[in-house]
Amino acid sequence: MNNFDVIVIGGGHAGTEAAAVAARRGAKTLLLTMRESDIGAMSCNPSIGGPGKSQMVAEIDALGGVMGRAADAAGIHFRMLNASHGAATRALRAQIDRDLYHNAVMDILNHTPNLTIIFETVTDFDVYEKIVNNKYRAKSIIITAGTFLRGLVTRGAEKIPSGRLMDNGQYQAPDMHISDTLRAAGFELMRLKTGTPARLYRDSIDFSVCEPQPADKPHEWFSAPCAANDFDAQCFITHTNETTHQIIRENIAHAPMYNGDIEGTGPRYCPSLEDKVMRFTTHSSHHVFLEPEGLDSDLIYPNGISTSFGCDIQDKWIRTIPGLENVRIARYGYAIEYDAIDARKLRATLESKDILGLFFAGQVNGTSGYEEAAAQGIVAGANAAAHALDIAPLELDRTNSMIGVLIDDITTLGVDEPYRMFSSRAEYRLHLRADNAVRRLGDMGERLGLISSTQLAQKRALRDAGADENDRFYAGYIARAQREIEGVRRDMGLKIPGDFDYRGLPGLTNELIEKLSATRPENIAALSRIPGMTPAGIVVVLRRLRG
Repeated sequence: MNNFDVIVIGGGHAGTEAAAVAARRGAKTLLLTMRESDIGAMSCNPSIGGPGKSQMVAEIDALGGVMGRAADAAGIHFRMLNASHGAATRALRAQIDRDLYHNAVMDILNHTPNLTIIFETVTDFDVYEKIVNNKYRAKSIIITAGTFLRGLVTRGAEKIPSGRLMDNGQYQAPDMHISDTLRAAGFELMRLKTGTPARLYRDSIDFSVCEPQPADKPHEWFSAPCAANDFDAQCFITHTNETTHQIIRENIAHAPMYNGDIEGTGPRYCPSLEDKVMRFTTHSSHHVFLEPEGLDSDLIYPNGISTSFGCDIQDKWIRTIPGLENVRIARYGYAIEYDAIDARKLRATLESKDILGLFFAGQVNGTSGYEEAAAQGIVAGANAAAHALDIAPLELDRTNSMIGVLIDDITTLGVDEPYRMFSSRAEYRLHLRADNAVRRLGDMGERLGLISSTQLAQKRALRDAGADENDRFYAGYIARAQREIEGVRRDMGLKIPGDFDYRGLPGLTNELIEKLSATRPENIAALSRIPGMTPAGIVVVLRRLRG
């Protein structure tokens, strides 16, 4: 038996962050994934950042993570969104070269001590003994399976078991084992859905009728200026039109999301084009962002027109879009359904409440997006190492990080659709900015061994001046928010034992007692966010806790 402290199953954005941070904390770590191309793979749009997301990338970077560094090395088109607005709403976004990103992540992992990478399919998994494939054992295991748990690709009438369509056009086999293992261990699974658009050949697009979308020059960086990166790719915008929409309406009975072929719930904030047309009937057009998949790639990603229509119908409406009249389609869009757990069964550390040493991160927790996955990965990895080595955990919450907001949302409220982070989800967003992430989290990261003192000093030198300036601009708001935060930490941070008995407490309905007993919130802040919870009920619980 090969013994490790931590085993990470899955090599996507959650898995790479989890494996890297566990190893940085000193845990002997195994990253187990099917093939090398899984590492840092960008199955959908190759981009990093955006509202709410760039703040999480900055926090990952402040904790010594992978994503910001890899994005800087592989970015080919950087723009600061909401640049004319206040610093709390500004969001860096970069178009990424897929191959360069994969190479950058591989380079970081290959230079990480304590980390072993093995390319192997999981065929057997014991969640209690922490044994994988009858030959790898660990004290902690992290599942970061992405869309692979019983993954099913749908394109019109086609249904293909798959976790991902690879760049060479081949479907990657889904995992059909882990879901059964989790269900047998008491986890309730839900079906979620995401989608992707067609890929278009660059040389068949008429960019002259499209609107250029220039990059910022000079531009901001996610982590630090990257001397090797002076790339400058071109991006463009075009639009759908009434002809596009009419074809979609005429064929909506053939759309799997509308004819019942797809049972999973899709993301509300990143809908397919057919969903946009049917939901937003007053819109005569929708943006289509034409973004390259890499510097040397001959493919364009048409951001904004993901679809599950069959190839024949995609052929019809794609060519009604200005600039795409004569386009050649390299790969058609599709939807993918997959299993996810109910994240309310997890602690804020992303460890199972019922099975110690079992952690989850990424889309398996009901989230959507590379950044959301990476954010969970760094928390799960740091805490899996903490469990294995009996060292201090990484504790993030709504008051100190956007990552904490994300984790609190999914572990307290659960999800009924793929969760996507927005800055509007954070009560203290004026405080949780990208420019002050190092100031907020750097000391914690250094103390826990997530980032070295040298790296932290370098990041402070780059970030502190900008954070000082924005703190002066927001001084009054930040002071008020800080007072609120201190109040929240004083009362709302009070821990609730896992075996706390809510039965018989006056002011709690039977329905609420059932919810609380099932969810088992870890502190008063989490308890206060349970649907139906009242101020009077919070006081009753506080009194019981304080004896």
